[in-house]
Amino acid sequence: MDVAAEPRPAGRLCVGGAAFLWWERRAAEPILPAAVWRHRVIALSNAASLTTGALLIAVSSYLPTYVQGVLEHSALVAGFALTAMSIGWPLAATLSGKAMIRFGFRPVAVVGGVFLLVGAAFFVTLIPRHGPVWAALGSFFTGVGMGLATTTFVVAVQSSVDWHTRGVATAANLFMRVLGGTIGAALLGSILNTRLRAHLEAAGIAGAQDPLAEVNRLLDPAQRLSLPAETVARLQEGLALSLKAVYWGTAVLAAVSFALILFLPKKGRETS
Repeated sequence: MDVAAEPRPAGRLCVGGAAFLWWERRAAEPILPAAVWRHRVIALSNAASLTTGALLIAVSSYLPTYVQGVLEHSALVAGFALTAMSIGWPLAATLSGKAMIRFGFRPVAVVGGVFLLVGAAFFVTLIPRHGPVWAALGSFFTGVGMGLATTTFVVAVQSSVDWHTRGVATAANLFMRVLGGTIGAALLGSILNTRLRAHLEAAGIAGAQDPLAEVNRLLDPAQRLSLPAETVARLQEGLALSLKAVYWGTAVLAAVSFALILFLPKKGRETS
């Protein structure tokens, strides 16, 4: 079979998605009942979970790459920078419970959206001279935003349906977050590869056709020391510029998440 004649991934996604929706509308016990998605709170919460899931995978995947490849710190330091998100997330999730009882889920979600924007701002303004502490701060604020926002999404979804539908509604929300991570990894990874390949080709580096292999040479201290200083500088410059584009993508995702949160209904206490 001619490779060019094979369906593209986007086409397969559209066909598979259409077939899935067609089957779900006719199934006696669908996995994702269409009636659940007609609820405004659920639709907005699920859409925001999709974008926050994409944002989460971007930070988790590419922050260590920046700390190791551009800043030339060890994997241990990169791990600490990323761990800051794991500290902020549970702290914020714990506080969100009491806050929702007092203020309702929407104000808590809005504050979470603000922290996501703050975290994205740290990543967009991240430059080598800021060091790993700046990266860790962005990671921490992103974790706080995720802890506040994602927790309220689940509570909002569960409080919008009856007991018999809560399992399905909760699963749909978690599924959208996972789906967002999958889409985000593919989309932002494509941005990174495209920008990095273009930079390496312009710099005349031989490995431009396999940019990820060149990045791996930067991440390995032994291989980095074996490279000429000029090559290392060009690779780091290209990686920094490419990751900057990725971080602008996370800023867009944070802004979209915040906009979706603002459209949540202005109701009082919806935690029961």
